[in-house]
Parts: sequence; structure tokens; C-alpha cells
Amino acid sequence: MPTPEQLQKIYDLSDNVLYPEAVAFIRRLVDEEDRSPLPASQVTGLLNITHAASYSELEHFIRHQRERNWTEAKQDMKIFYSELEKLFSTMKNKRVKDEFQLVRHGLTSREAQQEIDELMIVLARDFIQHLITENGLLAVKKATERARRR
Repeated sequence: MPTPEQLQKIYDLSDNVLYPEAVAFIRRLVDEEDRSPLPASQVTGLLNITHAASYSELEHFIRHQRERNWTEAKQDMKIFYSELEKLFSTMKNKRVKDEFQLVRHGLTSREAQQEIDELMIVLARDFIQHLITENGLLAVKKATERARRR
């Protein structure tokens, strides 16, 4: 369980780092790469897994979604999960310890890895909540654009 100090640092990171990064992440996919926003079923699945799971379970869910045999019409989902997996991998393997400096000193390798997983699920929850909020705005924007073209 993260300490109160670690949680406070994560709350600050959530507002100042994770929020703008989540917005940039989903806008890059939807606006710049012309991908579809996430459908409600994927939003629900992501939210459910982040609130009910450990970080290893979230990693498994993302990997499973990436590896699914998506139809041609749903290839955007495969791309989304591939990109999300890369982002979280970088966050877990580098940013949590080096950039965010969230891992306590003096831990054994095993203890540090366990702490990183505990921190990552909190960071991932916040990132995904920000991402989903922006995804909703982009979905409304796309629907409005489609309606205007009719």
C-alpha cells in the first residue's frame, strides 16, 4: 500500500503530469492518427479492471486486448492497447523510480518491484480516468461532426 506521502505525490502527478499526458495520448490517436474513440464497452472494461485488479491483472488485461483477433473494423482497438501497453511499460520500468521518484530507498529488489506494482495501479487508474474523460469528449465531437455531414 502506498504511503500517504507517495499518494500525495501521485495526486500532484495526476493533475500536473498524467492528465495532460492522457489527453495528448488519446488526442494523438483520435485526431492525429484518425482512429475511433474507444467504444463504451472498452471504456467500461478498462474502468472495471482498474478498480478491481492488481497492476499485474491490468497488464494481463491490456496484453489480452492487444493480442485479440480484432476484426478489420476494430483494428483501432488493437492499436490503442498496443500504445497503452508501451506507455505503461515505460512508466513502470523507468518513470516511477527515476522521474517520479516514488519508490522508497532501502528496499530489496523484490520489495521495490512489489512497491512499483502497487504504485502503478494507482497511477494507471488516474491515467485511465483522465483518458476516458477526454475520450468521451472526443466521441461527442466526432458524433457531432458526423451529424453535421448528413
